[in-house]
Amino acid sequence: MELSEILYQKTNRDLQQLTKLIEGCRGATRKDDLVRCIHRAVMTPESLRQLWRQLDDLSKKAVAAAYHNDGEFNASAFEAQYGQLPERPQSKWSWEQQAILLDLFLYDGQLPSDLTPLLETLVPPPDKFQLHGLADAPEVVLTADGYEVELTRAETEQAGLHDLTAYLRLVAQKELNTSSSTGNTTLAGIKKIIKSLLTNDFLPLPSTYRANHTIRPFGLDIFARESGLAAYNKRSGLHLTKAGKGFHRTQNLEILLEAFETWAQQGSFDELSRISAVKGQKSKGTRLTRPASRREAVVEALSWCPVNVWIDIQDFYRAIQIWHFDFDVETTPYSSLYVGYRDYGMLYGNSYWTVVKGLYINAVLWEYLGSIGALDLLYTDPQDACLEGPSNYYYDDPYYSLYDGLKYFRINNLGAYLLGQAGEYVPAQPLEPALFAITPDMQVAITEPDALTPNDQRRLESMAVPLKNGQYRLDAQRVLTAVEEGDDWQQVAEFLSSRHSGHLPEEVLFWLEKLQQNSQAFKNGGPALLIKVESADLAQMAMADPVLQKFCKRVDSKTLVIPANRVNALRKRLKELEYMLAL
Repeated sequence: MELSEILYQKTNRDLQQLTKLIEGCRGATRKDDLVRCIHRAVMTPESLRQLWRQLDDLSKKAVAAAYHNDGEFNASAFEAQYGQLPERPQSKWSWEQQAILLDLFLYDGQLPSDLTPLLETLVPPPDKFQLHGLADAPEVVLTADGYEVELTRAETEQAGLHDLTAYLRLVAQKELNTSSSTGNTTLAGIKKIIKSLLTNDFLPLPSTYRANHTIRPFGLDIFARESGLAAYNKRSGLHLTKAGKGFHRTQNLEILLEAFETWAQQGSFDELSRISAVKGQKSKGTRLTRPASRREAVVEALSWCPVNVWIDIQDFYRAIQIWHFDFDVETTPYSSLYVGYRDYGMLYGNSYWTVVKGLYINAVLWEYLGSIGALDLLYTDPQDACLEGPSNYYYDDPYYSLYDGLKYFRINNLGAYLLGQAGEYVPAQPLEPALFAITPDMQVAITEPDALTPNDQRRLESMAVPLKNGQYRLDAQRVLTAVEEGDDWQQVAEFLSSRHSGHLPEEVLFWLEKLQQNSQAFKNGGPALLIKVESADLAQMAMADPVLQKFCKRVDSKTLVIPANRVNALRKRLKELEYMLAL
């Protein structure tokens, strides 16, 4: 919108406030005169330069911020970056706002379209905000009361890849019970996931708990389904997709990258539901934005962050606003969300940002990126987080959500790869250390018991029979069963060779090669149909018929067998011979 159009939409009182800032405009009262005088002062290059020189530094930064943001001034982003907005003098009345020189440039947070070209030689480049982190992890944080609280450190890279693979194995083996209405894993299934984890859940679990009281298991379950690695329908239940089967068998990081992008851009599960204190989410008047639009903004902001340093979560909140990745949670002008009691707990301003947006971000970072191994975390127990607000809202519980205590995070090597900050994944430590030694007579001895993960042990036991004290014996039936259930021979050989100390003995390689040859000796020829014939003479007649003999085989004196796809041909020929195939 051009300046003259903007000015004519203002009241005479507002225009008079602006003319007080311009020499030569005082005394004008008619609207046309007021508009003409302001327009001349702002749109004349020499006069504009004088006005620019009179601006304080913070106001100049505000104009620059709008100029470099397509003319729009984002007040929350500006305040997050500079700590305050340009200062205004106090008005006699609280509802009145005194005009300042900045108001001759920005009108309701917008630069006039015809003013923007005139600012090109005046406006400096924008101040770049760069997020920094700590090389060394802090050990304690201070609470709002000034007490020191120890931080729990979770390095997730190895555990995340292990746990996601373990989860997919449970799905493949149909071990996870799911809700028939939501498809979510039931508590019994969640407990199985917990037992398969490389380490415990992030927070201690009480003696009795629900599925949604967990973080790692719940996050893995939602991520796998939202990313397309697993799917649920009432007929098949929870099952692996083609991508899920591929990652389960190979741990190919390209498959995980594609799944991660699907989760970020298309997933429909709303992490806001994990903030248990936020009420009104399903109220009649609540209109929430698409979860994927919020999640994508958080992931995009992460891709701008430095890697392998500990980033303060409060600094990340600021960065999201400064980098213009702030997102809407609701589509309505006024929020319907609250904590505690609706009459006292309506959320707005900084409290809204902290409780709704901040904890939503925490849930995304912690429950999903932490669980799959992309982010390392530093956190406290939620009761020690002491976030602003509970007592102010007549809120009875000591914390809002499981994620209140997140204080720092670190993008590790896996996170850098998934976020597009590294072209390839270089693990912080070898993913496949040597674990055992295999003798020529197929005996397996565990050499590194501390490095043997539950996944490694299950994989080994799919190929070898446990004996005692870390001893196993390679077993042909187990290897053949593993291949039958989805492994291929290359994966079997790679597992044994990569986890064996040194080169595999020639005898073991020959044994594997012989098994692979044997596995092709008997091939499935497809489904067949057994035909019972009333007499041996009739069976002999059928075998002598020039049409039937092409696809009929004799099993015994009164039994024939045919391919299942030749039933119609059999029926047709029998009718021509004045017979039929009885049901």
